[in-house]
Amino acid sequence: MVLERLRSKVSIDAVGRKIPISPNVLTLLSAVVAWVGVPLVLLYGASPLWFILISGALDAVDGAVARGRGLVSRAGAFLDSFLDRFSDAAYLLYFWGRVDSLAMYIALLGTFAISYARCRGESLGVEVRGVGLMERGERVAYLLVLSLVIDLAPPLVASLFYAYVFLVGLAAAHRGYVVFRKLSLNRR
Repeated sequence: MVLERLRSKVSIDAVGRKIPISPNVLTLLSAVVAWVGVPLVLLYGASPLWFILISGALDAVDGAVARGRGLVSRAGAFLDSFLDRFSDAAYLLYFWGRVDSLAMYIALLGTFAISYARCRGESLGVEVRGVGLMERGERVAYLLVLSLVIDLAPPLVASLFYAYVFLVGLAAAHRGYVVFRKLSLNRR
């Protein structure tokens, strides 16, 4: 919701017009960067900060390139949403071993449920973009900040990850309720 309001006031489409790379290539690179980070973070102790920052930036720019260069397509929109789920999973895996498996599972479930509620709601004619907290940009920003905490204050990581679990669970429940309510009011 917060980033959605910012997006409505600030457009990076003019920047996107100047980037000579296909938006689909940027989308793919975003997911590749996210997943290259998984073994480097988990096996070699690299900081997840750069992987989230670069992957998230590529994901933000791909849409600007598509809009700015007139390359918007349904196939590109699908590819972006589809690969975002893979990147979301990679970002969460960066915290593997710092939190218990149940928290990781619930974080993944909540993260995916937020996106699923939007996808399924839109397929049924209900617009929920900008509804509630913890949309994708906010989730990525939260995990980016959490990756800073790994380096600066490691003991806080678990508590802040549990807060993420709570927030995405709450956001998923809220978005699911909004879609259900709108569909209930507009019975066909």
